[in-house]
Amino acid sequence: MNAVVTVSSKNQITLPSSMVLLLSLSKGSKLWAKVKDNSVILEKESTWDDLQGVLADHPMSKKYTTLQIIELAKKLEANRLAKKYDK
Repeated sequence: MNAVVTVSSKNQITLPSSMVLLLSLSKGSKLWAKVKDNSVILEKESTWDDLQGVLADHPMSKKYTTLQIIELAKKLEANRLAKKYDK
């Protein structure tokens, strides 16, 4: 889906409602913004709530406690984002 958006005097853009609905965005939703070449890329930020239950039957849940898995996931996600956003 593509759309033309306009930058306001406050450097804000408004996404078309069709995009907001498609991505299930609501007031306060977070998006990652990245400049690549001559483009701005917006990506919906995943939350911990999005991951609820994802490891319920995973073998890792038999080896580690929930808190250990969360700490490991935080470290892995921090490394992934650092690489993705060149920081």
